[in-house]
Amino acid sequence: MHEYFIVQNIIKTIEEIIKDYPGKKIVKAIFLIGKFSGIEIELLKNALEFFKKETPLEEAEIVFELEDLKIKCLNCGAENIKDKWNLMCPNCGSMNTEVISGEELFLKTLELV
Repeated sequence: MHEYFIVQNIIKTIEEIIKDYPGKKIVKAIFLIGKFSGIEIELLKNALEFFKKETPLEEAEIVFELEDLKIKCLNCGAENIKDKWNLMCPNCGSMNTEVISGEELFLKTLELV
């Protein structure tokens, strides 16, 4: 269950960030997760709910936003959103593409009071 290690890193990152805001409380955290990140969102939610006790995230609302797989063709320059793991450019058929988004996990927003 690599979600456990992801949660450990999330909490560690949040604890580092919150050090710069003494006396503040996190009320909401928004995470951006790529649809092709390999992360099982339900497992991540459950692990985060379990391990956030006694951390700065303990009372925070946790929101996950999904990011589509987006590629850029290095031949024709087209950018496309893909609904399955297929890196071929639909415009020119090239496999010379790069992933722009859809594989990541980012802390997008922290709301503090």
